[in-house]
Amino acid sequence: MSANEIIDDTIATWRDTRPDLDVTGMDLVLRMTSVVRISAARIHEQLSEFGITLAEFDVLATLRRSGAKAELTPSHIAEVGMVKPSGLSHRLGRLERAGLISRSVDPDDRRSALIRITPAGRRIADRGIEIIADAHNQMISGLSATEQRTLSRLVTTLVDDVSADIEVGT
Repeated sequence: MSANEIIDDTIATWRDTRPDLDVTGMDLVLRMTSVVRISAARIHEQLSEFGITLAEFDVLATLRRSGAKAELTPSHIAEVGMVKPSGLSHRLGRLERAGLISRSVDPDDRRSALIRITPAGRRIADRGIEIIADAHNQMISGLSATEQRTLSRLVTTLVDDVSADIEVGT
């Protein structure tokens, strides 16, 4: 069964079981969730060849796009990575043990660290972003340029609407 068939069946059975509910939103969110899960699974498989997870790649990508000499605090990495700082410490430890990042004491706040990407981490971040960009472009290749722009605009509006009153982070 395809993802769309499973979702169609789920929505149809809820409509039969609970005709009093409007499941329009559920239908759309299940389809968006399916796209995200499929995308993440494909990317995870390819990134695992480098011995990292998608979450660990996010740390490397944050450091990589911040510039060659960037040194970021864990709290900054957590904020731009939209994760809770407590969820970041394990990732940083694994990346440091793998030689992909280095940590030093923050001279302005000795209670904090500064994180820097290593040359090995930079190579993996560069290859990882190529993999992700290619995977995402393949996923939307069935849409016309106009459909892609429309979808982007609509999803941007949706993200703004649903995140207006919540703290972003997982």
